[in-house]
Amino acid sequence: MELRIPAADDLHIHLRNDERTLPAIKAVREGGSCRVLAMPNTIPAIATGREAMEYRSYLQKQGADFDILTTIKLTPSTRPEDIAEAANLNVIAGKQYPLGVTTNSEDGVSDFTAMYPIYEAMQSADMVLSLHGEVPQAFVLDAEAAFLDILVDIHRNFPKLRIVLEHITTQAAVELVRSMPEQVAATITDHHLDITLDDVIGATIKPHLFCKPVAKRPGDRRALNEAVREGHPSFFSGTDSAPHLIQDKETACGCAGIFNAPYHLQFLATHFEKLDMLPRLGPFVSQFGANFYRLPINREEVVLIPRQVTVPPQYDGIVPFQAGNTLAFDLAWC
Repeated sequence: MELRIPAADDLHIHLRNDERTLPAIKAVREGGSCRVLAMPNTIPAIATGREAMEYRSYLQKQGADFDILTTIKLTPSTRPEDIAEAANLNVIAGKQYPLGVTTNSEDGVSDFTAMYPIYEAMQSADMVLSLHGEVPQAFVLDAEAAFLDILVDIHRNFPKLRIVLEHITTQAAVELVRSMPEQVAATITDHHLDITLDDVIGATIKPHLFCKPVAKRPGDRRALNEAVREGHPSFFSGTDSAPHLIQDKETACGCAGIFNAPYHLQFLATHFEKLDMLPRLGPFVSQFGANFYRLPINREEVVLIPRQVTVPPQYDGIVPFQAGNTLAFDLAWC
């Protein structure tokens, strides 16, 4: 049976500012999205509202034919006046990376209490705090769980600040977000609904499934899927689609990131049908995130068609998520 839904919001995507930008842009609509929240950890990083506007213009000149919502990167050098300027330029979120835990986070945060003046400015400006929730130096499987107390402290001190815990991977994160007020939400990626650490480093090493936070245990994956199945509005889609060229993944020190945007809705429809929760797809990708960010529901629509499609082994020099696999749904724009 076909499924017609509003086009997706991808509320966590990496569009780069180099040779990977063109395939990253092309993939957005191919995967069923028409509005995205572009992450700021480019080189150089997007640190001010003016830089965010320049980045949006760059993406549009590169051919982006979808709505681009912008972020700025929060670092120890960020000032409250930077938040005010960004908010005045319609930047809707500030993204905070812990020091050294992921791609281009060498200027990340290690002292979270030192950022309290920034959180205060964001709360006053009604700008969303987007958090990569891992503790620097923590054991990789425990880094997200170790961050949760920090999230609780931030919310306790700034109760009106809207916070998104990005790309959650653990049962502990699911349980915490489920228990918190509506000001706290979480994104869930396509790949974390599907893979565990065994898929990455089990029988063989799969560098194209390596991401941060790393995929966790089967029980964690089960908790993520159950959060989606129950239709809790605090959990919504963000692909964290992060393209890296093949040579940057298949190397001794490979980059973290999975490129899942090209077959985003095709994969999710396949996955949701397999778990008998296909009716949850529309709210997860098109409604809950828009409501949290106080955005209108997209007017454009897509239809998921029960027709097999095989994901190619490469996509413009990048290996996409599900490469070589056959999905049960194809996609068309209405």
